[in-house]
Amino acid sequence: MYKLTHIYKSFADKQVLSDINLTLHSEVVALIGENGAGKTTLLKILLGEIEPDDGRVQQNGAVGYVPQHPNFGKTIADCFDATIEQWRIDIALEDVRLEKPMSFLTSKLSGGQKTRLSIAMVLATNNQPDVLLLDEPTNNLDAEALKWLKFFVKNFRGAVVIVSHDRSFINDTATKILELSDGKLNIYPGDYDAYKDQKELEAEQALAAYEAGLEERKRLQKVIVGKRSDSDHTHKHIKRSDNDKAQRDYFKNRVTRGLGQQVRALQTRLDQLDDLEKPDATKSYEVTLSGKSHDSKLLIKFEDVEMDFLAKKKLPNLEVNGRDRVRVCGVNGSGKSTLLRLAAGILQADCGDVIIGQNISVGYLSQDTDGLDTQLTAIENLEQTEAHITDIYREARALGLKPDELKKKPSELSRGQQTKLSFAKLLLSRHDLLILDEPTNHLDIPTRESIERALHNYQGAMLFTSHDEYFAQSIRVTKEINLDIGEKHEKQ
Repeated sequence: MYKLTHIYKSFADKQVLSDINLTLHSEVVALIGENGAGKTTLLKILLGEIEPDDGRVQQNGAVGYVPQHPNFGKTIADCFDATIEQWRIDIALEDVRLEKPMSFLTSKLSGGQKTRLSIAMVLATNNQPDVLLLDEPTNNLDAEALKWLKFFVKNFRGAVVIVSHDRSFINDTATKILELSDGKLNIYPGDYDAYKDQKELEAEQALAAYEAGLEERKRLQKVIVGKRSDSDHTHKHIKRSDNDKAQRDYFKNRVTRGLGQQVRALQTRLDQLDDLEKPDATKSYEVTLSGKSHDSKLLIKFEDVEMDFLAKKKLPNLEVNGRDRVRVCGVNGSGKSTLLRLAAGILQADCGDVIIGQNISVGYLSQDTDGLDTQLTAIENLEQTEAHITDIYREARALGLKPDELKKKPSELSRGQQTKLSFAKLLLSRHDLLILDEPTNHLDIPTRESIERALHNYQGAMLFTSHDEYFAQSIRVTKEINLDIGEKHEKQ
């Protein structure tokens, strides 16, 4: 068991974690939150790398950590400390089903094999972990590797904490969601879909309470005005009598005191409603993605295209028409990115033809955000689209780019912010066809869902590849092409 009680942590003048309470048993939990919410800080406290400012940490057993970017040695053997007995290493490699010789170069491992190796490096330590922390474990995994990882996580004997933006993976493995927001840890039972349903219900309730507060504020204002009017009216109609001035003053003061107490009580209630804040859900900004719809017009066509450096040199013939949404699938190294770069005109085919429709505008988003001019600031990159400045700031804000970040060059932004900037530039350009290579990489869940809503309503065509099943399902795929078997099929 691992337990955190009333944990607080701040850096400089920023409170990062506030009154965190968490108990971990033998279960799989997912830790989610926006970029910068404090997930890394919480992980470091769980690992014992940093101490909380206040609170108690109770740890029974070892904690293992699989980082997002592990440091591998040159060979598999180099990845393990020399003090670890070989039998421990053999068992760990067997547990993760990595069947490679110890002399095998790590640079030649696939993404899935590297994930298996990074987990084996933790399992082989002298104190096998009772709590396993996985930081973005599904990044760049193909379907087969992902299938194995799900099996491993669900069958791990201790507790597993997953930090991930992969909602499908969370749905398939987690039984509890830990949401880190504004320094607070909110715990929701169930998978990601159950969490999302509960968040939507909370948002509806918060909005209803806010609207009820507004109505109550209007009512109180009206009542207070009425009470004050009644007070003035009563004073004017108190029977005047030169012979009974003392009695008249007595009744006047009594009325004033009574009405004054009522008005003060009403005013106190009204003052409490002056601090009403709109729920966060009502303050979100929607991404708007304009695109041209051509219904049945041919946008792009592949005819007998071959690339010599691919294992399977010949790529499948394909057509993208009108409003098609074509997903390209396949294991890592099968040629998905190559196909997209051919379609975007960045690569030239060694054989065959890539035909682009007449007067067709193509927008391309790469994994490396290489569509950005590194010599310009973020705002200057967006101004290249010739969009109106109001639209530029609206799209940037909707994607979570802050005004001070727009003044920075791409190299000064995080990888996630660079992806947001590239997407904003794409959205502002009004293309007929969008070509997207792993578009949700490095994006937090709120940004992914904002983009999904925009692409769901987009009127143009798309050709894309993504390991994010949740994303693919959200944007209404119409066709899939599997490069492993060269097969195409329509989606119903």
